[in-house]
Amino acid sequence: MDPKEYRAGQSSTNFWHRCKNDLIGILMSKATGGKARRLKILNIGVGTGDDLKVLNRYGDNYIVDINKEALDLIDRSLYLKKAVADACRLPYEDGFFDIVVSFDVFEHIEDDKSAAAEAFRVLKKGGTMLFSVPAFPVLFSSHDKAAEHKRRYDKRMLRQLFNRFGNTRLYYWNSILFLPWAALRLMKKRSKPKLEYMRSPSALNRLFYPILRIDNYLIKNRISPLFGLTIIGHCRK
Repeated sequence: MDPKEYRAGQSSTNFWHRCKNDLIGILMSKATGGKARRLKILNIGVGTGDDLKVLNRYGDNYIVDINKEALDLIDRSLYLKKAVADACRLPYEDGFFDIVVSFDVFEHIEDDKSAAAEAFRVLKKGGTMLFSVPAFPVLFSSHDKAAEHKRRYDKRMLRQLFNRFGNTRLYYWNSILFLPWAALRLMKKRSKPKLEYMRSPSALNRLFYPILRIDNYLIKNRISPLFGLTIIGHCRK
């Protein structure tokens, strides 16, 4: 979770965060072939570290973020090493990691091509990168400006960004909220920057969680929803 989301009152118990962590577990299981072994995992732009419990089942977490405040919020038991670092200048040697993950980070980076090159550099041959970004450039709005996003992505942009990797697979995710939130973002394209998050009471969390899990089920079976607010993907070095 981004520290701005944390300060805005977002919770890891929200259906969106719960389903996303479930999906990360699905992708990690695919990346490791379901084998239980301790891998070296780099989490670029870890934020408040809500995904670390999932990742910790597969290996040792090395976490980096440009924001020291975010790193200081993370429980010491969830990572092996941490570093305040720019994604474009990672403090690790070539081919050090088995897995690199970067969830909702590339949209914050001005020079995303350099960040992608660094992720490629520190990944072992045959290693996997997992990532997510906001979808559809046309939906760039006041929320993106307030969140300090540089852009939203489409699949063509991501294939170009990760063109040095192989076997890139991309999926839309969070189709359940796409239509209402897309309409809202389009209406607020020229509004003043303002963070907009859905605060869902427990009843809505119970309703939306199993519905959003349908997207997870489709992706688990290598089927992409037709649209979504997020693109999530994986590629191999």
